[in-house]
Amino acid sequence: TLPFEDLLAYYRAADVMLVTPLRDGMNLVAKEYVASRYDNTGLLVLSEFAGAAEQLSQAEIVNPFDLDELASVLDSAFDPDEEAARRKMQSLRRSVTDHDVFWWADRCLSALSN
Repeated sequence: TLPFEDLLAYYRAADVMLVTPLRDGMNLVAKEYVASRYDNTGLLVLSEFAGAAEQLSQAEIVNPFDLDELASVLDSAFDPDEEAARRKMQSLRRSVTDHDVFWWADRCLSALSN
């Protein structure tokens, strides 16, 4: 467990966030990273098996079992197209902002009432 301020500092220091669960998991970590990128910098590499991959489709979606694909994405992360990366992060941030806990709760309650 880390104090929130320390966790935020780590998110802000990371140019690339690698979230590669082998099955659904780590959704909040990916979303927290995106939320911390207020200057629209950074790159999110996300496993196709993470539940957040559906919502955060603008991330670099990878199969963590495919090491060649993962290596290729990481290699390109070190020399990114800055403008394309900025647009992706803006889109990711919009998705996280629009699909907050209130959106999620409304969806769950609507599904129960149907």
